[in-house]
Amino acid sequence: MTVMGIIGCRVFEDEIVHVLSNDPEVERIYLVKNKENIGLLNKLRTQGFEPVVLPIYEIRDCLEQRNNEFSVIVQLQEIGLHIDPARLKNQTYTNLNQMVGIADGILLFYGVCGRAFSRVKEDFPHTNSLQLLEDRSTGESSLPLVDCIAVALGGNSRYLETLKRYSDAFFLTPMWAVNWRSAFRGDDKCGFEFTPESLRKLGYRKIVRVNTGLSYEPDFEKKIEEFASNFGFEVIELEGSTETAQKSYNAMQNILLRPLKS
Repeated sequence: MTVMGIIGCRVFEDEIVHVLSNDPEVERIYLVKNKENIGLLNKLRTQGFEPVVLPIYEIRDCLEQRNNEFSVIVQLQEIGLHIDPARLKNQTYTNLNQMVGIADGILLFYGVCGRAFSRVKEDFPHTNSLQLLEDRSTGESSLPLVDCIAVALGGNSRYLETLKRYSDAFFLTPMWAVNWRSAFRGDDKCGFEFTPESLRKLGYRKIVRVNTGLSYEPDFEKKIEEFASNFGFEVIELEGSTETAQKSYNAMQNILLRPLKS
């Protein structure tokens, strides 16, 4: 039995549905029972999956009864935790501590996120395989991705080039667009009021709609229009991809399954 653990921000909900839906190796999907996994559960069901939803300690018991399977356990965390890197780190470390004794390897569906995870491998030295989403677009040694927008745009280099080109733009992926009201509601956590006036003071004048090609969020275009209307911003569309998320998932899976295939 081989188990991959995934702990990630809910902003990557669609990418996780995508990689799991396109994985012929995965035989069973477990979702840790919590409110952040509800959207993921519903989307996986639309793809024909019926994940097992249980508290983490019950998942452990289930896994002990399974043999010769490749299983994936997913624990999503709330959107917007990156606003407070210390809280993001603490919550992720709590979930890591619960999962390290169950999973053979853990993929963190996160970018660098304010350096919250700068020491994660040192802090979990006995975890056999622990990786952040990585930029493998250059063909050279892989590096952690800057954030979720870098993931959607296909790598750090393209992200930096895009930021220079659209320095006055606010970037939205499908999950950000659909959840922006709740994600930016916690103004007291960062001392910033998310209003048209505040964003304009920071120099924002446009929205970059990053189209990743995923269609699990049917209200993406409607929410972009709503955001643009509320904030008075021009909308620009850029093509994104799922390639970086897919490559990171494949790399972790290869690490875990290679000994079994050799």
